Amino acid sequence: MAAASQLTRPRRSAPRSLPLEPVRSRSVLATAILAASIISRLVWDTLTVNGRNFVDLHVYRDGSAGLTDGSLYHFTYTGATDFALPFTYPPFAAVVLYPLSLIPWTVVALVWQVATFAALYGSAVLALRLCGMATGAYATAALWSAGAIWCEPVRVTLDYGQINVFLMFATLLAATWARSSRGVLAGGALIGLLAGIKLTPAITGLWYLAIRRPLGAVSAAIAFLATVIGCYIFFPDITRTYYRDLIGDADRIGPVARPINQSLRGALTRIVGHDVGTSWIWMIAALVALILAIAAWRKLREDTFGVLIVVQLLGLLISPISWTHHWVWLLPIAIWLIHGGGRRRRGAPVVFGIWFILSAAGIPWLLKIFTQVGWNLPNVPADILGASWSLMALATLIWIAVADIRPEPANTTPDAAASTTTTSDANSGAVDGEPAVVVAAAIIDGGRLLLAQRSRPAALAGKWELPGGRVEPAETAHDAVRREIREELGVDVEPAEQLGGEVALSAQRVLRAYRAGLVSGAPRALEHLDLRWVSAAELRDFDLDTMVPADRAWLPALIDALGEHEPTSPQV
Repeated sequence: MAAASQLTRPRRSAPRSLPLEPVRSRSVLATAILAASIISRLVWDTLTVNGRNFVDLHVYRDGSAGLTDGSLYHFTYTGATDFALPFTYPPFAAVVLYPLSLIPWTVVALVWQVATFAALYGSAVLALRLCGMATGAYATAALWSAGAIWCEPVRVTLDYGQINVFLMFATLLAATWARSSRGVLAGGALIGLLAGIKLTPAITGLWYLAIRRPLGAVSAAIAFLATVIGCYIFFPDITRTYYRDLIGDADRIGPVARPINQSLRGALTRIVGHDVGTSWIWMIAALVALILAIAAWRKLREDTFGVLIVVQLLGLLISPISWTHHWVWLLPIAIWLIHGGGRRRRGAPVVFGIWFILSAAGIPWLLKIFTQVGWNLPNVPADILGASWSLMALATLIWIAVADIRPEPANTTPDAAASTTTTSDANSGAVDGEPAVVVAAAIIDGGRLLLAQRSRPAALAGKWELPGGRVEPAETAHDAVRREIREELGVDVEPAEQLGGEVALSAQRVLRAYRAGLVSGAPRALEHLDLRWVSAAELRDFDLDTMVPADRAWLPALIDALGEHEPTSPQV
């Protein structure tokens, strides 16, 4: 028990406490960098022409005021813009935004901008969490946010006072909630409400279907329908006008052919010289995008965050209008490529590098400036550059569908490398000469042990294991057990003593099992093929060939822990 106690509590010796100081230093430095980036952005706003013009925020605030007198869809912003800006969102958006019309403009503008910075940072945190990062996420998110402020989609969003960062944050929040059964319904309802504000988040309903959580899509549809019915009850004329006359009018949103429209329809329109609308040309292109998206998310399988990225790319491609500020999803894409499942695929640094160049250079915006000053590029280069983001989105889907997973290092055996790890595991290694620790949870409830059936890699697919994963830097073994089980099974557990001895996975990694009791929730196979409760008697007769090799050494300790009493049949 004394040895187990040392493993389950942070040690107080000097070598163990040393890594905490660099973590704090990194957090302070990252916060300072984010603060400097925000301050620089505010100074930039003051010194530039378009900085803080907030044309879209004007539309939200001033247009929504027409909700009460029926003039909502007759409103057009009268300030200096490239083209007319009417209120183009569904009536539920006006209901949500109407309170802005009651607040002084100066207060609205200030609060909106600060909230946008906060939502951008929150989006980075959620994206890192969805990648499986439990420790260091806040500091890392600060660095990502500091850089994202200056990329084209976020820069234009801040210029215009756009709503897209808020929609992205809420969508990532819904994806985070989807790890539990109740969260699926709540997240789906949130997506439905977002679609009531702006139609584009409705594409996320496909994500629930792709990850085999259809109740989320149903919940989203019901919530969206509720926004339509509710608005129809209180504002019938306005609701009829939008859903009968305006919903399919892309020209009302803005000129489809503008280079800042990086959808497939925008790219094809610029190539052929006229608006392709929903003609056969667009339908073929949209079908190709859909096929590529399906191939990509089938390749990703259990990487639910990667599938979310694929679905959002599909939405940007098939939407009639995808202005550059709609592409704020490039931030989660970049995080997935560096920290998530994308990093494990060959060519990920190249894909990230191309997206970085495209978003940092702001090619669509540069083409718009060239046109305004009369610098006309040759047709072919202009068409390619004008479709750069949509072409890269298609290329990214193709890459996901065909790219192979990078193999484990040569000094690690396949069974050991894969044992008790998932696609969400951090890439942790030995620290200060000590081997990295991988934890497994022996969840015992009512005299039965919970086993999980692996879905990957091919060498271990179908074999049974104790669920778990790697301990991240500055994380205790118990904290790792709690985090991994919440991610993999959607339940909360309380870890206890270590069971059996540790198993060497390689020269750099060891595997330890900890007894754990269920605290709340019913286990679900979020990252595994199936779950199975077994008794001590069943474990004695278990076919060892169907168990992950690294876990077999613990069988005697597990049987002893289960005891001989009758189980109470816990439910999965």
